[in-house]
Amino acid sequence: MQPVVKGYALAFLATIAVSTVYIFSKAALNEVSLPQFGVYWFAMALFWNGLFALRSKEHRHFHHISGRAFKTLFFLGLVEIVATTSLYSAIAITPNPAIPSFLRNMEYIFVTLFGVFFLKEHFTRTEISGILLTFTGAFVISFQKGADLLDYISGTSGLMLISTSFYGIRTILAKKNIKTITPTMLAVNRAIFLLIFAFVLLKILGHSLLIPHSALINIAFGSFLGPFLTSFSQYSALKYIEASRSSIIQSSTALFVLGGAYLFFGKFPAGYQLAGGLLTVAGVLLLLSGKMSSLKINRRH
Repeated sequence: MQPVVKGYALAFLATIAVSTVYIFSKAALNEVSLPQFGVYWFAMALFWNGLFALRSKEHRHFHHISGRAFKTLFFLGLVEIVATTSLYSAIAITPNPAIPSFLRNMEYIFVTLFGVFFLKEHFTRTEISGILLTFTGAFVISFQKGADLLDYISGTSGLMLISTSFYGIRTILAKKNIKTITPTMLAVNRAIFLLIFAFVLLKILGHSLLIPHSALINIAFGSFLGPFLTSFSQYSALKYIEASRSSIIQSSTALFVLGGAYLFFGKFPAGYQLAGGLLTVAGVLLLLSGKMSSLKINRRH
């Protein structure tokens, strides 16, 4: 398989896999607390990733991590704690997991903004239009009649704003260090940090480790498709294609979640939420198409 084709295939695999995360995690979080969910979810994620690492050549990299790479992994672990905790908190409190999946598209906006600040990139008019359209869609989704600022901050919208901004930082750092820190290392590091955090939170809150079998089954399926398959294929795609091309495919995640949420929970967004969600998808596609056009122009010069 040619590298570019392989990159697109991995990006599509990541899209399908991550869409199931919203479904399985929501089903589990309907029965267990967030710390209980985190302990089992990331313990299983660590098992899947560790098993894969032992059966691949990449596990050799764990024996000689440079000091700089170790510091990067440590910082990424802290970023993942904030981003991922916010994400699953948003999924836990929302009736329909399709809503946070639409709002997840804001991550691409933050990736672009951080690229401007940290990588000295420049906006094009098309990219600015995409950013405005995406934020407009996010505002429409988040609209609540009579709600105040605190309601937005503590609700799904506020949590996803925190989550996507930190995921934006994660994406920039991962892309910058993908040659020295392998996808497996990134996935294992993420699972370790989140497992430790969830276990500490579980002990502080005094929650039990006993959970229903149905929740355990959902976590088992979700942890394989999410923290393992999604993380590995998402990071691996960055080795073969540009982040913007991978993001175009992954921006359709919410559409798969939309169908899954209806099939599993019988939930469908309100008309204005669906309209806002489609605006976020359109905005991201416009943003990424503008970014790709500017890259082509720069290469010609």
